[in-house]
Amino acid sequence: MKKLALTIIAMLAAAPTALPAGNNLPTISIETPGAVAITSADAWTEGCRLKVAAADGTVVFEAKSCQIKGRGHSTLSKPKKPLAIKLARREPLLGMAGGKRWVLLADFMDHSRLRNRLALAMARLTLLRWTPACRHVNVVLNGHPQGLYLLAEQVRVARGRVEIDEERGVLLEADRYDDGDARFLTAVRRLPFNVKSPSDAPSALVDSTRRFIDEMELNLYFPPKNGRFPIEQYLDFDTFADWWLLHELAQNAEPNGPRSCYMYRDGGGRLMAGPAWDFDLAFITVGLDGGGDLRPARLKRPDATLLTGDSVFNRRALWFDRLLADTAFTARLAMRWQALRAPMAALADSIALWRREIEPAALADEALWRGQDPARFDTCATFRASALCLERTYRHRLAAMDSIVAAIRRR
Repeated sequence: MKKLALTIIAMLAAAPTALPAGNNLPTISIETPGAVAITSADAWTEGCRLKVAAADGTVVFEAKSCQIKGRGHSTLSKPKKPLAIKLARREPLLGMAGGKRWVLLADFMDHSRLRNRLALAMARLTLLRWTPACRHVNVVLNGHPQGLYLLAEQVRVARGRVEIDEERGVLLEADRYDDGDARFLTAVRRLPFNVKSPSDAPSALVDSTRRFIDEMELNLYFPPKNGRFPIEQYLDFDTFADWWLLHELAQNAEPNGPRSCYMYRDGGGRLMAGPAWDFDLAFITVGLDGGGDLRPARLKRPDATLLTGDSVFNRRALWFDRLLADTAFTARLAMRWQALRAPMAALADSIALWRREIEPAALADEALWRGQDPARFDTCATFRASALCLERTYRHRLAAMDSIVAAIRRR
């Protein structure tokens, strides 16, 4: 009898009984050796088991041995941990393109759970050459439900992702966080860049990349007196215009840090903006202090400028203080907004569809973590209020962008 009771207990622990009623999302179940907790981004936990099941419980993928670790910076300090996954080989999870590396975004500070999904959908309408695909999923870790996550392709150099020459190309991230990668500061703006790829980048490649950006910066901020500096020889205007429009429409002030600003250079070519990443603090009113740090608007800090749905969020981020004063760039910006305006507006109707799709899982997630996130940045404290606010904010911002782009063009 004792053995039978233990068997029943084990079966109940493994069963997805805590998944939300009415769930219509896939579930990713992860088991770590010895049920060890995942709390750090420093090292991979090897020998993990991972199973992906459709909403009806049908197992659609299983890995008997993979690697898991934590990921992120401020979000990793939260009780609901974002995770990184490394598979043994390229796999097409949930209909997305095959890849070894995946991330599970916790979206802990986003009560709508939709901001990253919306922003990545927006990015796919632009001229950015690649944008991570994503799917909402439930996550169970060592038999314990963790709530609603966003499974996404990881930003990295690989076939079907950022496709550049793996020996001569370079993937960069402008970010004030030091991830332990090769790193440099630019000559004029002192922007901090992490060299994300290649890993263990040769010093010669790091130096040549830094010199290229320094040359661009010096001429951009101290142009030659005998004529206009040809900025477009260094920066791809189409991708940088679309990247700025994307972040502005999304009210994403993170580039002021800077944080999570990806760009790449393929061999000896121009610098390309993208991929887009990190929008969990977008689509809301925020305070921005003098150092570029985001501050919760609800704190009404006197040292922070309040950025609302009618503000310009990235007037001075990266090199845009100079680019937005360049007539050739602003002409391209206006042209690109004219092309993007209608497809971006069409996305607004998707927000309500996504909200209904994830509602059972989002409400279960809210109940699971209730009280552990005091709406640090989100202006709404519940899923339903935040999701409805997101739709209103997005529609308002579309109209605001018409005025913002027109004003920049007239300067």
